[in-house]
Amino acid sequence: MMKKKAFTLLLLMAFMAAGVQTAFAQNSDSRDYNRGWYAGLSGGTSFGQATFRSITESKTHRGAQFGVFGGYQLSRLFSVEALVTMGGQKQTSLDCCPYWLSTDGERSFAPVLDRQGRYYRDLEAKTRWMRLGLQANFDVLSLITKSTCKWSVTLSPQVSAVTTRTKHLATDYEQEFDRQWHLGLGGQAAVGYRVAKNIGLQLYGGITCLTGSRFDNIPEHCHKSNLLWEGGLKLSYHFTNTK
Repeated sequence: MMKKKAFTLLLLMAFMAAGVQTAFAQNSDSRDYNRGWYAGLSGGTSFGQATFRSITESKTHRGAQFGVFGGYQLSRLFSVEALVTMGGQKQTSLDCCPYWLSTDGERSFAPVLDRQGRYYRDLEAKTRWMRLGLQANFDVLSLITKSTCKWSVTLSPQVSAVTTRTKHLATDYEQEFDRQWHLGLGGQAAVGYRVAKNIGLQLYGGITCLTGSRFDNIPEHCHKSNLLWEGGLKLSYHFTNTK
């Protein structure tokens, strides 16, 4: 399944990159308003979704995330970007999961004799994560507006390495698990505005699907999700030399 997602992501990036030559042609007769290096900060909220989830029928646990990024703008349409993002949030069980979980990770419908554990409903999974990512940014609005337009609508396929560490919490109980590493496949969508020649703002949302083990350390059963999603604000500084 993840191989199919990876192939689809790479195909999308190749298809969208085909428009880069068109963008260079469009910008060749206008000023290089967006060309050059840039760097910035991002921050906002984060959510997790695996067997346990940040948003359930009865609760919403909003996490927080913060990041730094930098890249190079080749044209108004296309840029490449590297990023480091850190965050964390809580996840709890869905109402459809009335299970009991032993401390060694075995799921059952009722407590097992001579073994310690907790019911799902009494547990919280608290996760901290960090993502090292690389993404391509495509400002699709640039295809239909003038080169001097200050607005942008950006689609950004992304590949990343993600590390997660989760602990299970309950009344008088805490269990922390080993750090996990995942391949992350996903992307972001953003609406931006250049508030000054060198300063840009973006309101964005993104999703990262994780390969490998469940990041919440809850056994997989029925619910197949294993992902992080987030939203927030980006502030960027562009080292452009507009003439």
